[in-house]
Amino acid sequence: MQPNVPTVFVVDDDPGIRRSTEMLLESADLACQAFASAGDFLDEYAPDRPGCLVVDLHMPGMNGLDLIEQLRARKVALPVLIVSGTGTIPVAVAGMKLGVLDFLVKPADPDLLLTKVKVALQIDAQRRTDSAALDRVRARLSALTPRETQTLRLLVTGLANKQVASELGISIKTVENHRARIMQKTGALNVADLTRMSMLAME
Repeated sequence: MQPNVPTVFVVDDDPGIRRSTEMLLESADLACQAFASAGDFLDEYAPDRPGCLVVDLHMPGMNGLDLIEQLRARKVALPVLIVSGTGTIPVAVAGMKLGVLDFLVKPADPDLLLTKVKVALQIDAQRRTDSAALDRVRARLSALTPRETQTLRLLVTGLANKQVASELGISIKTVENHRARIMQKTGALNVADLTRMSMLAME
């Protein structure tokens, strides 16, 4: 299995359910990987692998909610679908607090499961795209010198070059030079673009 291929990770202690789910996903040309226990999944999964998780709620040892808690504790934001033969309102509430996308009742309707899985994969792809963009912005801003960072913070508040020069006790020409280097290092098109980058970096 290629690590960069979006994969549906299926965790269920029932071998029949695992196999039927694998066959369903493969029939829709979706990459999948099945595990018999939460522990097996945690041992093998790397956070940089894209995809989503389809997990049984009740399993020996670590159950579905325990697994999701483990993932969230590791800062893994993998979209999760819970498939279970039984479920209660408290369990549903606990799942929602952990960011579970949806609960499906066993045996899950094949068409419904595929629809939910595709939505989960789209959410994961968008989240990873957003995260990569944010990393690029932060890397660009981190390349600024301390003085350039000071200049940037004043520029994004709407101050003109003359006002920035007054605030920092430097010449307007020096502010202009700092501003030019900031634009070059960040790739920003204008101050509005700089402001957007600064707001992103603070998230």
